[in-house]
Amino acid sequence: MTIPMMAVVQPLGDSAAIINWPDANDEEAAEQVASLSRELRDHWQESFEAVVPAFASVTLHYSPLKFSWSQIDEQIRIAMECSRVETPAESRHHEIPVCYASEFVPDLDIVATAHGLTVQQVIALHSEAQYTVRMIGFSPGFPYLSGLPKQLATPRRSTPRLKVPAGAVAIGGRQTGIYSLETPGGWHIIGRTPVAMFRPDLNPPCLLRAGDRVSFVPMSVDGFYNTRESL
Repeated sequence: MTIPMMAVVQPLGDSAAIINWPDANDEEAAEQVASLSRELRDHWQESFEAVVPAFASVTLHYSPLKFSWSQIDEQIRIAMECSRVETPAESRHHEIPVCYASEFVPDLDIVATAHGLTVQQVIALHSEAQYTVRMIGFSPGFPYLSGLPKQLATPRRSTPRLKVPAGAVAIGGRQTGIYSLETPGGWHIIGRTPVAMFRPDLNPPCLLRAGDRVSFVPMSVDGFYNTRESL
């Protein structure tokens, strides 16, 4: 079924719904996802147990013991109308320090060579761009960021690493991201931040959320270790 703002709402099993915008371009879909997610988080906590934004969709989890599908469908329609007429809230902006020093960047030379750039040009392009958090996924707190300059788009590694450290800043295709935990990973590592993306002792535990804006600020090796010790 199609409802306003080019959205399609469908049940996802018996306790979830998914909304997507199949005809929207990337930027339009990102705006719709951010707007609807904000409306649902701020005003519909009693109806939905979890709001999960993705690149071009929002998944909502609810209790089928409390609500029927027709009730959920109606509430989604109302929420979408509210998000459509509400004045958009200004997104949060985060300046995240990143160290691009050789000891942290096993793939920086690879990315530079692949695009005929110098290492300094890669650092400048990556740190001067403005990014938007499109979704949190893969591991808790891992942000998928759009806005990577086209000159830096690089396919994932043919052989993933078994361990990528938390804080690694990496490129995967047309996106950049920050590893929130030590996990396996196949993205090209070009930097490292001392700032934790995921803190289970905090509420909320994730530093970033969909719709946030991010910029990277180059830092020295000494700055990296000093900042990490102070956090």
